[in-house]
Amino acid sequence: MNVLADYIVRGRWQAVTVAAICGAMTFILPPFGTMLNYLAAAAVALVTLHVGVLQGLQVLLIAAALTGLFYQLLGIQATVVAIMVMMLWLPCWILAAVLQATRRLDYVLGTAVLFGAMLLLAVYGLFGDPVPWWIERLQVLQEALASAGLPVTNLSDAELMRGIAALLTGLVLASLLTGILASLMLARWWQSRLVHPGAFREEFCNLRMGYPAAVLTLVAMLAARFTSGAVGELLAQLSMIMLVPYLLVGLAVVHSVVGRTAKGRVWLTVAYVLLALIPQATLLLAGAGLLDTWADFRRRVRAT
Repeated sequence: MNVLADYIVRGRWQAVTVAAICGAMTFILPPFGTMLNYLAAAAVALVTLHVGVLQGLQVLLIAAALTGLFYQLLGIQATVVAIMVMMLWLPCWILAAVLQATRRLDYVLGTAVLFGAMLLLAVYGLFGDPVPWWIERLQVLQEALASAGLPVTNLSDAELMRGIAALLTGLVLASLLTGILASLMLARWWQSRLVHPGAFREEFCNLRMGYPAAVLTLVAMLAARFTSGAVGELLAQLSMIMLVPYLLVGLAVVHSVVGRTAKGRVWLTVAYVLLALIPQATLLLAGAGLLDTWADFRRRVRAT
């Protein structure tokens, strides 16, 4: 990874080459497409952090143009590239610019939540209630699974299907934010390895969001719990977005606490495997990150 990071910051065209190739391969290699797209965004963010904001924007625009041209030659609409850039590369560049200016990860996470909340409101403002659209997609999925001999009987319940559909927009946006932040964290780690090895680990392990953000998140969660109808659904989705930073805070707690033990690497590997295999573990980790605002697990461990 160090070799790749060093190549990216060697010059504008080296960075453009990495971002454009990863972007071009995103839809050609479906099993690895998401990872390659995150890698492209990380390349843009690394240039932004290590070289400058304008240089990062130049890499983004040139790589996006080359990727769009590539897809155009394949007969794929350039709209696909525009969506990819707008939904991942551009937000990652913006957050990298915020980090480059402030040197504060908590400010970056707050900006990411604001971006996610604006996207959620934009969906409702521009397209109205997305629930009917999601119900149609779930019905198509149900029919496809049934045709493949894998019927999902739970989706036959109209009330349950609507409940799932009511949360899917927020879930998708929370997943998008997680990907954007993952790309940014990779870029920051690369920069640290190039300039000051070990700096990112210390910065990440000390990550906290502060009391105001935690209180707002808790209020949104409680309001979603005790509010019904469209407002309750909107608040529930907003809560998902607001919990994304606390997933990273929870990871910071795990790295800080478990990393001090003799078998720290083993336990960290186990933690990431559980996150990959058990979706509920993500929610538990985010809850632990939120609780850390008051419990301060890292200080308690250091005190023992």
